[in-house]
Amino acid sequence: MHAQIAEYGATPARRRTMVLIAVNFATFVALLAFMYYIKARTADWPVPFEFGSLLMICALGMSAICASVTVAVGANSAKQGKADEAVRWVAIAIASWLLFLFLEGVEWVRMIYLVELGPHTPFGGTYLAVTGAHWLGVVACTIWFTFAIADVRRRDILAAALYSHFLAIWWIVIVILLYLPNMNPLEDL
Repeated sequence: MHAQIAEYGATPARRRTMVLIAVNFATFVALLAFMYYIKARTADWPVPFEFGSLLMICALGMSAICASVTVAVGANSAKQGKADEAVRWVAIAIASWLLFLFLEGVEWVRMIYLVELGPHTPFGGTYLAVTGAHWLGVVACTIWFTFAIADVRRRDILAAALYSHFLAIWWIVIVILLYLPNMNPLEDL
């Protein structure tokens, strides 16, 4: 067990990734704390998410988990010297994160233009800050995957996979702490 955990800190790239994850974690916790502070100070906090949003967050979650799993498989393939196979797996991970970015953009358009809870409202501002920070992390991860896929023999794909795992787990935390408490799934039915 100790040897498996030690593998995640075995290279300088992985140790830098752990520091990056710690900084991102602190940022996300601060943003969520700020959101709950604003929620406590706002009298008319909306409940904007309905059944369609539930379907959207499930699709986003599946996309994030798919990206994490496929990049981990790609890292394993690269470790075994199967470069072509690793490229295919990382390409699937990139496509999964790109789908995530697109679906998150669709959710923002719905929130800003259809529900009219843009950045000028307390809920919209905090919602866009929390999900926007995650979105930027996904953009960075996708760019990292693109650099990793360019030379899978020399790049540390597992370091990128660690960051992808963090983002997938953090999406689940966002769903639990942001989406579910502000949801009325029976509103559309």
